[in-house]
Amino acid sequence: MSADVVIRRASPRDARPFHTFWRAIVAEERYVRTEEVREPVRVFRRRFRRRTPWEIHLVAYRGDRLIGHVTIERDRHPVTRHVGSLAIAVAADERGRGVGRSLMERAIAWARDAHIEKLVLSVYPHNEAAIALYRSFDFVEEGRLARQSRKSYGYEDEILMAAWIGDG
Repeated sequence: MSADVVIRRASPRDARPFHTFWRAIVAEERYVRTEEVREPVRVFRRRFRRRTPWEIHLVAYRGDRLIGHVTIERDRHPVTRHVGSLAIAVAADERGRGVGRSLMERAIAWARDAHIEKLVLSVYPHNEAAIALYRSFDFVEEGRLARQSRKSYGYEDEILMAAWIGDG
């Protein structure tokens, strides 16, 4: 990844650029469950304002353009509090340039500092580049949910992947 990419914790001022970024990701109709962005900017502004030990939102910028985002949300139930759910997206024209890897590194460092021991995610089987990225961070397939997502074009399976990042 080039030096002109900055990764940092999201703040309310990132809500509008994130909304633009997210609409572009959703418009690809391939990699995320969402098929329509219904939330207004203020929802993301509120989400990025929160500072809790339960979640983090990181954004990546090249210049003034938001090009990537990763979030981890820790499970709040006492018996699964050691688990965090990870979601990541990178702008189409920035994929394969190290942005996703850098976002993953920063997110995993935060998770370890937060004493999260296991990260989980789901990914569509056709997203081979993302699967390869996750495997490079020791994520393994833990299961497959057949026809889990009902999209406008039909059903999609989801692969469940997880990585143990703690000492547990």
